[in-house]
Amino acid sequence: MPDILIVGGYGAVGSQIAKMLAAKPENRVIVAGRSMAKGQATRFKARVIDLRAPDTWGAALEDVDLVVVSIDQTDTNFASEVARRRIGYIDVTAGDAFFRKVEALSVSSPVVLSLGLAPGLSNLLAAAASKELDDVSSIEIGILMGTGDDHGAAAIAWSTHNMFDPLAPRDDSLIDFGPDFGRRTAYFMNFADQHALARTMPGVRTVTRVTYDSALLSGLLFWLGRTFAGNATMEKLVERVSHMPTFGSDKCVLSVTAHGTREGRNVAQDAFFFGRREAAVTAAVAALAVEEVLADRVTQGVNHSHQVIDGPTIFAALERLGHGRVHIPELRPRLEI
Repeated sequence: MPDILIVGGYGAVGSQIAKMLAAKPENRVIVAGRSMAKGQATRFKARVIDLRAPDTWGAALEDVDLVVVSIDQTDTNFASEVARRRIGYIDVTAGDAFFRKVEALSVSSPVVLSLGLAPGLSNLLAAAASKELDDVSSIEIGILMGTGDDHGAAAIAWSTHNMFDPLAPRDDSLIDFGPDFGRRTAYFMNFADQHALARTMPGVRTVTRVTYDSALLSGLLFWLGRTFAGNATMEKLVERVSHMPTFGSDKCVLSVTAHGTREGRNVAQDAFFFGRREAAVTAAVAALAVEEVLADRVTQGVNHSHQVIDGPTIFAALERLGHGRVHIPELRPRLEI
């Protein structure tokens, strides 16, 4: 029976990962964080850990077979310690600066990054679309978020900061988000999936763009971000307003297109995910990755999800669990390059 330590296991995403993993009686779930009281308020065994306090790590990691981190990190000290103990490691951190630091580690245990909606499921869709082509020249990722969903304070702050980034490319595009939303203008956003894909698929140009279920709100937010780029006061104001309740949906859509060739023809392969509740999808992808690691289907070393996890297996499981569905239509001629 594996002991699985979930750092941040009583948080919004971590608690859902814990529940999914505990649904299988062979898993022993331990939730960990800075507050023992919050951990004990769950139905799981609890331990204290503070990723900024190395003296708390030893006791928390005792007899643990796999670590899942569901809180954001900026340095790799904890990941290095887990790797030193040869414990498997899964991280839902979504920052590319952190990814690059972890990629530089020398490890002899399985370490999996890019787990969530984006990065994560978007990486797996990109890999699935690319497999249909003989040669891939570019990958475009579109993310549509529901304004009625609970995105969390950290996610809102990150999104707003990127909207107001004066260095962000103004690389907008019309993207098909399926029957519910149709073609929408999506705006460049510095999601980590595009960078991880570019590093692991040399020569393939990748770009990620985002929009919201309200086209009017999307246009307004990005207009404000670009008009007042670098203005910290306006950025904070928009961030505060973004916490206000809205009447939008909790739907999320991923629209991925791989451009390239097949049998000498210029073609494009699309792949879609239609789901609800971003946090639930993130938790499900992470929990399913845990199962892959525990089943010894993931190789040792640092890898992103699309390098070591079978996309169709995850797609089928997400649909079975009721988190959404994946649709990969027929290959189509590439009309735009």
